[in-house]
This record gives sequence, structure tokens and C-alpha cells, in this order.
Amino acid sequence: MKSPVLNLVGIGSYLASAIVVPTVIGHYLDGRFGTEPVLTLVLLVAGLMAGFLGAYRQLQDVLREANRE
Repeated sequence: MKSPVLNLVGIGSYLASAIVVPTVIGHYLDGRFGTEPVLTLVLLVAGLMAGFLGAYRQLQDVLREANRE
């Protein structure tokens, strides 16, 4: 059984990577296609939405498991 603290750290790292990775990719694509800052902003918003949705689902799993114990 994993520690709740490790689960929470995992949620934080998931949220950070879900935001940073698409933003960096968008910045690269903007530089390549000359569309600055359109793709950066689009992928940033997509990363924010995906990150918060995924973090919410993971937090629900942590809370569900904590209630079982």
C-alpha cells in the first residue's frame, strides 16, 4: 500500500508536468512556424485543463483509499 504522502507528491508532479510539457512544446512549435504566442497559449490552456482534471481524479482516489482505512 502506498503512503498518502507519496500519492500527494505524485499529484503535484503530475500537475506540473501536465502544464510544463505542452507549454514547452507549444513554444517550440511557435518558433518553428512563426505563430508566436498562439500555440503556446493553446497548449498551455490544454495542459491546465488536462492537469487539473487528472489531479482531481487522482485526489479523489487518494481520498477514497483514505476513507477505506
